[in-house]
Amino acid sequence: MPPFITAYARRLGATVKGFTAGQRTVAIIGLAVLVLGGAALVSWLTKPTYAPLFTGLQSADASAVVAQLGKDNVQYQLADGGSTVLVPQEKVYDERLKAASAGLPAAPATGYSLLDKMGVTSSEFQQNVTYKRAIEGELGTTISHLDGVKGATVQLAIPEKTVFTSQQADATASVFVQTQPGQTLSSDKVDAIVHLTSAAVQGLKPANVSVVDAQGNVLSAVGAAGMSGNGAKQAADYQQRTQAAVQAVLDR
Repeated sequence: MPPFITAYARRLGATVKGFTAGQRTVAIIGLAVLVLGGAALVSWLTKPTYAPLFTGLQSADASAVVAQLGKDNVQYQLADGGSTVLVPQEKVYDERLKAASAGLPAAPATGYSLLDKMGVTSSEFQQNVTYKRAIEGELGTTISHLDGVKGATVQLAIPEKTVFTSQQADATASVFVQTQPGQTLSSDKVDAIVHLTSAAVQGLKPANVSVVDAQGNVLSAVGAAGMSGNGAKQAADYQQRTQAAVQAVLDR
């Protein structure tokens, strides 16, 4: 031990020995408060900021999402009676994409708590427009975090509800995807985009989601019976065409 530390320890010990019983008690309490305060400060500074991963989940979907987070070793919190799952903010987009790839949530979610800035005096029309724009922006941001995707724009067509069920139009969505240079989207990724989009809007069926890339290739057409059929074939054909084009450039 360095001499100056030894000397300091001796002086401190001599000072403590000179304390009365009351002074020692105060010193111990003060030291304990200092240590606990420091520990609390460190805990607060290192605590992650949590954000909603999914809201309005049914119990089965919530359990499946929590199980997926457990496999990924991602911390989570539950709110609203277990229907809302929160994760560290930096994990939101990655985990949403992983959940979409796994077909979660199976039931349509009610939203992602995107309307914090909307005033309580907003009209019903303003609320509907803000809700739609919020989900479009959130979906575009989430899809943009998919590997190989440079950017994404989502447009939703959500018809007004009517009391006549037979006259109720279906909701539709179009997703414009710009891929990274030299990258292609596999059928699994296109399937994940379709599922993620349909799960974000109540009543939106996967068959009513179209996905188009920047080259005008239709990766998933409205009316297709899921990605296991026509959509998957289109995605595979698109991937083959792109790979052939890249190979042709390399062979020059």
